[in-house]
Amino acid sequence: MIAAGAKPRKVWIDGHLHTLTRNNPQCFVDWGWHVAPTICVRSRFFRAQLMVIDPSLFTMPVTETQWKSVQGDPNATLTNTAATVYWRNVIPTDPNYVDTNIRLQFYRLQLKNRSLMVGPPPYANCP
Repeated sequence: MIAAGAKPRKVWIDGHLHTLTRNNPQCFVDWGWHVAPTICVRSRFFRAQLMVIDPSLFTMPVTETQWKSVQGDPNATLTNTAATVYWRNVIPTDPNYVDTNIRLQFYRLQLKNRSLMVGPPPYANCP
């Protein structure tokens, strides 16, 4: 997004999250927190609306309300931050995305390994 000239931010959700997904062989994930990029999208009549980009949960951009609604905890809290905030309350920022890219590389490798063992997502057995 940044390379394309966009100025994304992040939205974090904290709570007792239980999310149905076809991207996990168990058909759900449990989280204490989750994070996704947000971006301002122009809609009809040139109005701008903040949208969440989360391909782990949706195939298209959604509002923060929609994003929160599928995560299983109506009492969960949302926090908006700059895109450079890396891991809230531990490492304040990652302005050059070095730590972010290391973490993403780790999780991509886990996904590749899981795909070799049980096949790639989406999983047909999930509703």
